[in-house]
Amino acid sequence: MTRQPHRRHRWLRWSAGILVSLIVVVVGGLAIDAHLTTAPALLSLPRVAGANPSGSAGASVDGVWSAGSGSIVGWRAQQVLVGQDSTLTGRTGKVWGSITISGGTVSHGSFSVDMAALTGNESKTTQRTVFDVSADPTATLVLTSPIALGTIPADGTVHRFAATGTLALHGVTRAVRFTASAERAGTSIDVLADITLPFGEWNISVQGVPFLADIQSSAVVEVLLDLTQVAGNQASVAGESG
Repeated sequence: MTRQPHRRHRWLRWSAGILVSLIVVVVGGLAIDAHLTTAPALLSLPRVAGANPSGSAGASVDGVWSAGSGSIVGWRAQQVLVGQDSTLTGRTGKVWGSITISGGTVSHGSFSVDMAALTGNESKTTQRTVFDVSADPTATLVLTSPIALGTIPADGTVHRFAATGTLALHGVTRAVRFTASAERAGTSIDVLADITLPFGEWNISVQGVPFLADIQSSAVVEVLLDLTQVAGNQASVAGESG
């Protein structure tokens, strides 16, 4: 009878030791994973090899320009995981839509993204849950004001334009303002834009690991459009499969 309290105390010490060891292993593993996981580089305009700055200057670009095979849309956010900085990302090439240029002005523009097709360092299941893909399978960006292009840029020349629109995502549509960088590339036009995405304003909750992870400030929607006047990408929604 006199040994029972001693055994109980010893069992408690063993249990506490095992629990502490497990916590150390889990936290250490998460820190290593955060340190070793490499996020893709920021999207950028593809430089036009051998561009002739005067070759296409002044040529008309009027018409409909559709998102082509080189188009990519995604999101990026900074996270602190057990003291280690990491970047959460998701991207897809399943982008469709177009802009209309008339008289040197972008008069209309609308692009949609298959949210179920996002891939990155967060699993597809996690991304589908975060963006509630079953209820809102697509995100759509619509221009709400015309963009005057002015002098049509020559090949390889980057021009920047202020743009306004609406972003429909996760069942919420809000106005957005951003800068679009455009580069003429022969028979195509490449457009790059970053759109600030405060998760809370679109009712989005991104939780890495409870109590251990912290999403830093707003996320960014990354947009790289490969615009072409030939047939562009077709609308395609993957849904819950794939």
